[in-house]
Amino acid sequence: MTAYVIAYSLILFFVAATVVAIACIYVRTQKAKLDERAASIDALSESEQTFINVFGNAANAAFVIIDVKTTAATYASPSVVKFFGLDAEKLSLDLTAIAHSVGKNAWRSFAHRYIEWTGEDVLSTEFEYGTDNHAIAQAVRIERSGKQYDAFLIYDVTEQTKEMKNLRTELDKALGEAAGKLSFLSSMSHEIRTPMNGVMGMMELARMNIKNPEKAGEYLARAGDLSVFLLSMINDILDISKLESGKMLLFNTTFDIFAFAEKIRNMFSGMVTGKGIDFNVETVDFTARYFVADEMRLTQVVTNFISNANKFTLAGGKIDVTFKQLDNIGGKAQILLRVRDTGKGIAPENIRKIMRPFEQEEASTAHHYGGTGLGLAICDQIVHLMGGNIVVDSVLGKGTDFSVFLSLPIADVEQDLSEPVKHVEKISGDDFSFEGCKILLAEDNEVNAEIAIEILSSEGAEITHAVDGQEALDIYNERPEYAFDLILLDVQMPRLNGRDTAKAIRDGGRADAQSVPIIALSADAFVEDIALSKAAGMDEHVSKPVDFDALRTTAGAVIAAKKATAAVKQTDTAPAEQANVQDVADSGVAKKANKATKKQSGKAAKKSGGKVSK
Repeated sequence: MTAYVIAYSLILFFVAATVVAIACIYVRTQKAKLDERAASIDALSESEQTFINVFGNAANAAFVIIDVKTTAATYASPSVVKFFGLDAEKLSLDLTAIAHSVGKNAWRSFAHRYIEWTGEDVLSTEFEYGTDNHAIAQAVRIERSGKQYDAFLIYDVTEQTKEMKNLRTELDKALGEAAGKLSFLSSMSHEIRTPMNGVMGMMELARMNIKNPEKAGEYLARAGDLSVFLLSMINDILDISKLESGKMLLFNTTFDIFAFAEKIRNMFSGMVTGKGIDFNVETVDFTARYFVADEMRLTQVVTNFISNANKFTLAGGKIDVTFKQLDNIGGKAQILLRVRDTGKGIAPENIRKIMRPFEQEEASTAHHYGGTGLGLAICDQIVHLMGGNIVVDSVLGKGTDFSVFLSLPIADVEQDLSEPVKHVEKISGDDFSFEGCKILLAEDNEVNAEIAIEILSSEGAEITHAVDGQEALDIYNERPEYAFDLILLDVQMPRLNGRDTAKAIRDGGRADAQSVPIIALSADAFVEDIALSKAAGMDEHVSKPVDFDALRTTAGAVIAAKKATAAVKQTDTAPAEQANVQDVADSGVAKKANKATKKQSGKAAKKSGGKVSK
């Protein structure tokens, strides 16, 4: 038993001695490494020591020194833990441990480059660390006390990388938009030049056949049709350009959805049913009737859908227009506007295509059905501007549904659903003639002025021409009250523009200041331009190029409306004032022209060109 104890004690002694010996060897080895590390750092210059001290304390950068001969890290700043998840001590002991932090593939790629590196230039590599973080490691080779070291600077570039990614995204977006605009301009150029070529060609043919009035007249009529199409295209191009630039504004007002539906029915009923198509307009499930929206833009959207439905639906087909309230949430009504037809339908792969500018379902669509390919693109952007969206559902050969979903504020007015739609009879100017009409025309463009004077004079008007708004205002103030039956003002003029001129006339205090009809003649054709003209006191706004038949009708309606207003006020005016009003109401400009005069004046306008533009 005693011998067993002695033997066991000897074994334990030898084991302990072995452990102590191994520990001594390990300590000496580590001491040698630390001494070597200290020596390598001591060998560095004072400036390099300062560099280490700076980066050793930097939060977003780390500094590592590697002995080229042994590839051991002789120094690592404390901040390496941020990049590699290893403290400086562990990194110094085992450089390959980095592979666990940056990934084996990234480590292999770096190791291969590092082995191949000659040290003559700067070695640079980028790597990811942590969760979607990025860093760059750059190394230079230095020599101190006969030994070579590689000094690595590691710094965080996460924010720079994200910013660069965002810049690349913005660049790609900008390049895409630039390509889209280039394509748009190319398409626009083609679409404008095609009818323009037709107009110029027809004018040339008319000139060649000047001695053959009948043939020349045919060519001029075709040139007129092409110019109308060209004007429509230009208006669409201006609309889409304004929408895409974010400059189109909505003019929200209170409107009656029932009256809106009735207006749509009246606009299209005759035209659609005349083709032998069943046409229906309905309002469904409304708990309110007055809403706030841009009624003119809504009209533009709905009429475009119905025009397309009418275009692609044959006789015997059907077009249904539905206005439906889906819900009422927080004072806003969720409304569906739907136009459904039984026309030719749209192939599924072409539904997105038709919402892009200058694109139609097929190349032959424009040839067979007309159109610019801009209408639906404009509608889509208008609806998005209103905060809604368009859904298209179509079956080829069976028909198409265009559905608009909008959230419209309910107007803060009394909502009487039982009240019938008010039918406001629009005063017609169809039988109006300029015969004997005394007109003050303000137009600074000589060509436009000449055309307007010639055409209006040919119809019997007496024209007083002013070259700008200030001259027109001076002439108006110098002449007796009620000297002019109508004032036509260009909008963009020097010295005083048309709108300011109209405002000055209305605010002038003369007896005829409010009653004299004023119409804007302007190349500004947007809805907001019309609103600005009316806000300045103008009765109507006629866009250039001026259609003189339309101008005649508009002028007749305005003058007739003024006459009706004057008649209502007669009961409250003094006898002398009544005489003045009656003189205006009964003047030649308010009398209906006979059909022969109307036809003759219409022909005179067409012979004189019938259009004017600034």
